[in-house]
Amino acid sequence: MKRLEDPGSLLASFAPGTTVVLHSGFAEPRALALALAQHAPSMRGVRIVSMMPMGAAPYAELGPASYLDLYTFFPGRGLRHALDAGRARALRYPLSAIPGLFDASKWRADALLLQVSRPDENGHVSLGISVDYMRAALAQRPLVIAEINPLMPHTCGDTRLPVSAIDWFIEAVDAPQNAMPAPADAVDEQIARNVAGLVDDGAVLQLGIGSLPDRVAANLGHLPRLGLHSGIVTDALRFLMEDGALDNSTKRFKPGVCVTSMAGGSQSFYDFLHRNALVEFHPCSMTHGVQVLAGIDGLCAINSALQVDLRGNVNAETAGGRQISLPGGLPDFATGARRARGGRSILALRSTAGKKAASNIVMNLDGGTQTLVANQVDYVVTEYGVASLHGGDAAARAAALVAIAHPDHRESLAGQARALTANEM
Repeated sequence: MKRLEDPGSLLASFAPGTTVVLHSGFAEPRALALALAQHAPSMRGVRIVSMMPMGAAPYAELGPASYLDLYTFFPGRGLRHALDAGRARALRYPLSAIPGLFDASKWRADALLLQVSRPDENGHVSLGISVDYMRAALAQRPLVIAEINPLMPHTCGDTRLPVSAIDWFIEAVDAPQNAMPAPADAVDEQIARNVAGLVDDGAVLQLGIGSLPDRVAANLGHLPRLGLHSGIVTDALRFLMEDGALDNSTKRFKPGVCVTSMAGGSQSFYDFLHRNALVEFHPCSMTHGVQVLAGIDGLCAINSALQVDLRGNVNAETAGGRQISLPGGLPDFATGARRARGGRSILALRSTAGKKAASNIVMNLDGGTQTLVANQVDYVVTEYGVASLHGGDAAARAAALVAIAHPDHRESLAGQARALTANEM
């Protein structure tokens, strides 16, 4: 491991067609990401692969992106605008499939830019708050450039990396990206209460990130024996652990341990994760593997959506013709929960969106984008209640969805539902 004094010279040496993979999520290396942007004119035709950057992604701004070929498996906050504007190309895969793309060399990491912890007494760093598909990229033995950050925790699970695997390093100048608490309003609170009513004691939770998942977690403290197997952990789950509600005592797979692939939260939360054996980080081939998920009794997958059509199909990717997101882990957890014994696949959404308060329960999904089909969903939840989709015929599913739509839209939706079921019978 050698100190890199001039990142620009190294980056500029990459030939067109070189593929550079960035550490994902809140672990994206901020100084190296900025160096990519600054030296983009010397990197024409270099491919950048990123997933879920949650802070600024300077390499995706208009100027740098004109030189680079950007790809993303999931845009996150940092790439959402670039994806919609066409500056980044979508790689539309569920998270469980991503490591296999590298294992089969369908994607090749020529260089890997990481943000890691300081070396420990045994000469190992930690991948810290994001593991996801980094192991599959590392297995290809790319050039590894690491940003060493004293504020990155040594996390437990499959996160250790010998310093001998790192070719070059720089010192981080910023803390790992934090997730600021997202404000919730009365609608979020009501949806969260409706969702929480579907969670039984002993359930194993999967939650996302944002105001709604935070409020769901806040409404579960009365249940004493919850577990966690999720794609991401946040501060909200820490509070459940400290209150004793999240003890993982009912789990057969990794009992007593929270399992995740990524974390996003405050620096205090990252400090809480440091050498905390009660939270393990693993590759998304395991955390999102459908066979693994199907074997988790009581798996309760709680996710958000943008639209649900009257058939029960789900759009979690586009709104108003704009590309907002990609499938991510939603298909994995929805499918796994539906197959798990006692599992539940729950989709939450606000009944309306936008200044015109357009209904999010619709006849046809925006642009025909279908992230989930109806048989991957047990319950759809809005602020107006819960629609049970499992086991019902087309007419019953449509009626249940109309009943939880905004009152201003129910009459027109009911007419559309009658026409739909008449045509499909």
